[in-house]
Amino acid sequence: MATKKEKIRFTFKRFKGFWREFRGSKRGVFGLAILSTYIIVAIIAPYLSPIEPYAPKIAGHYPGGTSPKIAARLAKPYWYKTLLGQNDLSENVFPIKDHAMTTPETINSQWNWTHQENVKVVPTSDKGDREDGCIEINFTSITEPSTAKIWTTFNYPYKNKPREFVIHISAFTEEITTTSVKVVLVKDGKETFSREVTNLKANAWAHQFIPSGESPRTVGNAFPQPGEYSLEVQVTSGVNNTIRIDNVDLLIYGEVYGLLGSDGSQDRPRDIFTTLIYGTRISLTVGLLSAIISTFLGLFIGLVSGYLGGIADEFLMRFADFLLVLPTLPLLIVLIVTTSASFWNLILIISFMGWMTFSRQIRSMVLSLKERTFIEAAKASGASTSYIISRHMLPNVFALVYITLATSVPGAIIAEASISWLGLFDPTIVSWGRMLYEFTGSGVIIRPFSEYWFWVIPPGLAIMFLAISFILVGYALDEILNPRLRRR
Repeated sequence: MATKKEKIRFTFKRFKGFWREFRGSKRGVFGLAILSTYIIVAIIAPYLSPIEPYAPKIAGHYPGGTSPKIAARLAKPYWYKTLLGQNDLSENVFPIKDHAMTTPETINSQWNWTHQENVKVVPTSDKGDREDGCIEINFTSITEPSTAKIWTTFNYPYKNKPREFVIHISAFTEEITTTSVKVVLVKDGKETFSREVTNLKANAWAHQFIPSGESPRTVGNAFPQPGEYSLEVQVTSGVNNTIRIDNVDLLIYGEVYGLLGSDGSQDRPRDIFTTLIYGTRISLTVGLLSAIISTFLGLFIGLVSGYLGGIADEFLMRFADFLLVLPTLPLLIVLIVTTSASFWNLILIISFMGWMTFSRQIRSMVLSLKERTFIEAAKASGASTSYIISRHMLPNVFALVYITLATSVPGAIIAEASISWLGLFDPTIVSWGRMLYEFTGSGVIIRPFSEYWFWVIPPGLAIMFLAISFILVGYALDEILNPRLRRR
C-alpha cells in the first residue's frame, strides 16, 4: 500500500497537472484574477476604508444628539474636481480641531474672546460637561445686560457654496431669565448666519445641534464667497451669572466626498465606496456558502436516490420535481417573509432552493455506475452500501462537484441581490442589493442621471463582474474535468 508521503506526493503531482491545464484556459485565468481581486478586497476592507459601512458618523463627543453625519446627501465623487475639471466644487470643511475643548492649552490655541467691564472669560480644565476643559464666563456687578464674545477664525476656500452645515454647542448657566447664547457666522464684519440656543436650563448643561438645512438660500447667505470667516458665540446676561461654553463645533458639508461620493440616505448618508467594498464580503459569503450547502445536499440526495432506488428514489425525486416546478423568486420571498430576513436564514433558504437540478445529475450518473462491473464485484465481495457509495460512487462523480460549485455561486449572488432589492434584507448589514433597494426608494431618480449614477452603477457592475468571474472559472473547470470536453 502507498505510504502517506507517497499519497501526498501523488496529490501534489495531480494538482500541478490540473494547474498546468487551467493556466492554458485564458478565460479561466481571467475569471480567477477577477475573483482573487474580490477576495482580497473583502479581506482588507477595514484597511481600505475605516468608515463604518452601516451608519457612519463623525467620531467625537456630541451630546446634543447622535453624532453628526460624514457628508451631505448625494455628494459627488472627489475625482470630479480633477478628472472632470470641476475645480470649483466645494469639499467638507471641519475647521475646529478640538471641539470638546479638552484643555486650556487647546482652548487658547483656537479661541479668542472680548468682553465688557465686569465680565471675565477664563478657560478652565475641569468644569466642562465631562469635567474636562471649557470656557467659563463670569458676570459680576451687573447693572445692565452685558455681552462676552468668543470666536475662532477659519478659511472657506471654495467658490461654490457648501451643501449644508451644522453647528453644535453645549452651554451651562446658573440663571436663564436674562441670559442668551447665540452662535453667529461673520464675514468681513457682517453677520451671515445667526441662531440662538433655545433650550437653556438653569444649573444644567444644555446641548444643541443648530443645522442650516439644505436650503440653498440659507447656505448661500451664510457663505457668500470664499475667504476668511469667524464663528462667534455671543453670550449675554442681565444679572450676576456664571455661564460655561463647551463642545462648540462647525461642520461644513461640501459637494464632493470620497472616491465614489455619498448615497441619498436622509439621516446618515453613507460613503458609497465603503458600502461597496463591505458588500463584497456579503456577496462572497452568501454565494459561496449557499453554493457549498446546496451542492453537497444535492450530491448526498443524488447518491442515495440513485443507488438505493425504489421508494427512496421515488420520494426524493418527486420532491425535487415539486420544488423545480415552483417559481423560485416568489417562493424565496414567501419563505423569507414567513421566517425572517436574517443573514444566515437567507443563506439557508437560497441553499434549500438550489440543490434539485444537481441531485438529478448525480442520480443519473449513479444509475449508470451502478451497472458497472466493479460495483458488481464490490457487492459480491460483501461491501456495505455506505462503503460502495463512499469508495466507488463518490470518487467517480466528484469532478462534477467542482464545476457545480463554481457555476452555482452566481445564481446565489443574484438571488441575494434580487431579494435585498425587494427590501427583504438583514437590517444589520449593507449589501449590494440593499444599495439598489435604497436607491429605488429614495426618489432621486427624478433628478438628472449625473447626480446619482455613482450610487446605482457601481453595485450593479460589482454584481455583474463577480458573477462573470465564477462563470468563467466554471467553464474552465468544465473543459478540464468533463471527459466529453477535455482537450486531447
